[in-house]
Amino acid sequence: MSLHPRARSRLALLLGLIFLMLAPSAAADGPLVVTVPAEDETQALEQGLEQALVRLAGLRSEPVLDLAGEMLEARDDEGWIAALERRQQVEDDVYRLEFDRFRLRTALRDAGVPAVLGERPALLVWAVHDAGGQRELLGDAVDGPGILAALGKLAEARDMPLLFPLGDLQDRRAAQPSDIVGGVTEPLVEAARRYDADGVLLLHVRETPRGAEARVIAVHDAREYRSSASGEGPAAAAREAVAQGLDQVAGRLARVADEPEWLRLGFSGVQGYAAFERLRAELTRLQAVEAARLDSLAGDSVVLQVRSGLGRDDLVDLLRGSGFARAEAPDEGTEADAWLGRR
Repeated sequence: MSLHPRARSRLALLLGLIFLMLAPSAAADGPLVVTVPAEDETQALEQGLEQALVRLAGLRSEPVLDLAGEMLEARDDEGWIAALERRQQVEDDVYRLEFDRFRLRTALRDAGVPAVLGERPALLVWAVHDAGGQRELLGDAVDGPGILAALGKLAEARDMPLLFPLGDLQDRRAAQPSDIVGGVTEPLVEAARRYDADGVLLLHVRETPRGAEARVIAVHDAREYRSSASGEGPAAAAREAVAQGLDQVAGRLARVADEPEWLRLGFSGVQGYAAFERLRAELTRLQAVEAARLDSLAGDSVVLQVRSGLGRDDLVDLLRGSGFARAEAPDEGTEADAWLGRR
C-alpha cells in the first residue's frame, strides 16, 4: 500500500528526528588536526599539542601553555591523546597530528583553563603597508608582501575569524590610510558595518632597515586593545602583533567551564526539518555546548536538551551574544529552562 505524499513527508521527518536524537555530534566530537614543521616527532608533538590547545581555548595564555607542559610530562598515561599512532610525517620536516577534540576540551575544563566558549567574534582587518615612503591599503586585490595571507593562516590556527576588506573604491573612500596609521577608530568601525563585522583590527606595518614593525589597535564591544611587534619581514611582524591583539580580545571573553549538565532550552521560530538541523549544528559548534538532542517538537518551536559546562543564565547570555534573544514560551505551555528566538 502506497502512502499519501503528506504521510511520507511526515514519516521522513519522524525518522530523521529519531536519527538526530541517537547520532553523536560530528562537530563537537570530531578529531582536531594540526600540521606543524618540526625536526622530529617529539618536537612535532610538543608544538602540535600546544597549537591544538590554543585553538580550542581561543587564545594563547599562560594557563594554556602550563597545561600543555603538564600533558606532555604525562604523555605516557593512557587516554589523553587519541590516535597518537596516527601522527605522520607528510613531507620533509612537516608532521600531521590528530587529537581527540572532546578529551582536550575536558582537559581544559578540568584544569580550570579559561576558554572562549561561545561564538568567536569576526574582526575586519584594516591594514596599511608602509614602505619606501608609500602607504598602501591592503585588501583582496592588494596584499603587499603576503601580510593578509599570513593573517589568514593565523585565523585558521586560532579558530578566530578574520575578515579582509575588498579594498575597492568604496573602501578607499571610507578607510583612509592616515586614519589607520593614526589610530582613528570611529570612521573605520563605521565603514566595517559593510562587512557585518563584530569589530575591527587596525594594522600598520612599516618596513625598516632591520626588518619590519607592526602596530595594532583592536576594537571590540566598544573597547580598544593595543599591541605591537617586530619581525624579520612584514608578514612575520603583522602576524605576531595581530596574535597579541586577538589574545587580548579573547582574554576578556574567556570563561572557565564547570562539569557539564543537561539543560532544556526552547527555541521559537524553528520551522521544518532543515531549520532544526541548522539550529542543532549551530549549537554544537559552540565550545560551551558538548551535545544537543531533541526533547520535543511542536508547531514552529522546538525544545532541545543541551549539555553544557555553563549554568542556565551564563549559557543564555552566551547565546544572546551569538545571534539569539530571549523569547516568550509558546501558548502550548511546553516547559523549558529558558526560551530563545532569533534576533
